[in-house]
Amino acid sequence: MIDPRSRAERAIFDEDDSDLADNQEFDRALSAGNEALSQGNSADARVALEKALRYKPRNQRARNLLGLSLFKLGELSRAEEIYRSLIEDHPADPTLRVNLGLVFLKQNASADAVRCFETALDLAPEHQKAQNYLGLALAQKGELARAREWFLKAGNDAMADRMALALQQSPIRAVADSATEALSEEQPFTPATEERTAKKGDTQEIPRPPQLDQASRANWVATNPGKPAAPPVMPEIARTSLGAVVANAPEPSNPAGVSAEVPEPSADSPPSMAQYTSAKRLPVPDPAGGFAIGPSEVSIQVRGEMLTRLDGLVASWGSLTMKPELKRFRGKATDKPFGEGSRRMLRASGEGRYVISREGRCFTALELADEPAYFREEVLFAFEESILFENGRVPSKGGTDLHLVHLRGRGKLLLATFGVPRAVDVQKGEPLRFPMDQLVGWHGPLIQPRLVAMVEEAPELGVALELAGEGRALLDVPPGR
Repeated sequence: MIDPRSRAERAIFDEDDSDLADNQEFDRALSAGNEALSQGNSADARVALEKALRYKPRNQRARNLLGLSLFKLGELSRAEEIYRSLIEDHPADPTLRVNLGLVFLKQNASADAVRCFETALDLAPEHQKAQNYLGLALAQKGELARAREWFLKAGNDAMADRMALALQQSPIRAVADSATEALSEEQPFTPATEERTAKKGDTQEIPRPPQLDQASRANWVATNPGKPAAPPVMPEIARTSLGAVVANAPEPSNPAGVSAEVPEPSADSPPSMAQYTSAKRLPVPDPAGGFAIGPSEVSIQVRGEMLTRLDGLVASWGSLTMKPELKRFRGKATDKPFGEGSRRMLRASGEGRYVISREGRCFTALELADEPAYFREEVLFAFEESILFENGRVPSKGGTDLHLVHLRGRGKLLLATFGVPRAVDVQKGEPLRFPMDQLVGWHGPLIQPRLVAMVEEAPELGVALELAGEGRALLDVPPGR
């Protein structure tokens, strides 16, 4: 396993503001830890690496090697904690998820391990070790037929044959035990941050990164909004080679030269209560399921569970309960709230619907078609419970971190932006840069993000997000630009 970023990119993600003496102490401790690991002395490696991290607490390579030494010492809870924190800092790195999955396998937490390896394969579909480890996790879980398929994909014919034989003869539990025994073999890890060229004394040889063809995986499909109570303006459509992103109509405005209607004094008798309520109905969209976007309100239909924000709430119907949602890292909740204040993400349970005022915002409904996608946390307004999510961030050295939500699976989601989201291509060898606050999201397993100065010699001009690799990004383009 390797860190796919260059040295310059790693400098953006890792804190490295120590003075020269601290750098020298860090280098000596890191080298000693690496050497101890190569000699099989995990206890000494742990001591040296913990010393190194006192100088650079966020250094990715030192944290990764410490996780490896703790894994070898059997301190799985601490190893799990380290790999969770690494994934939080680097959510797009599949190798870190593989390492965490191996910790879960060692703990016999096969369901968690399966999720880790599946997410790693979402990010890097040809990751052979992830394929093989997913086979082990499924075998440990007792799903022998699925395990055999992944062993075949990984080229592990011996284990595939064992699964086929077990399906005919052996009890499921015995084969699950044999999968656990396979984990005791040497070198379950390759640290994710090793250099491309192995140095003398390094713990393992570093494989070349897989070359992926992501274009055939991504497919964004826009949902059809429900019929609005009043005719909306024709929606704008941002078409891509993989589908169409259909945004809702902008809020209606007064035609040029026509003033807003102002009621005049009248000598007539006021209307009755029944007459008034009949004439002044709220124009609520009527969704068949999921989301419906009208000219002034948005309807969110809940059947079972839905994660949604409620800022702009007008009314709700049905039997619904709400519970604040916490951020998740590798399928487990943390103590950090998902969103803040009135924009806190909530988990709605039951059956009913919410009506949200648009308040000048542009809402866009999309359907995730079983491909991984990343969105800026602030623009993700709601999504169905069938979609799995994980929170992460791209650290910034001198400004605000970029908080992301990684989504995968199948289901509908709702975005809230200033303008109609527009799609742009990210091509290999041509990094895309744009103001960080214009990011809506992206899809494509090869994309690597980092925060950079918009103009290196003029940092006061703000922070840009750079996306490198292959895929497609969505940008929030406010009206008038």
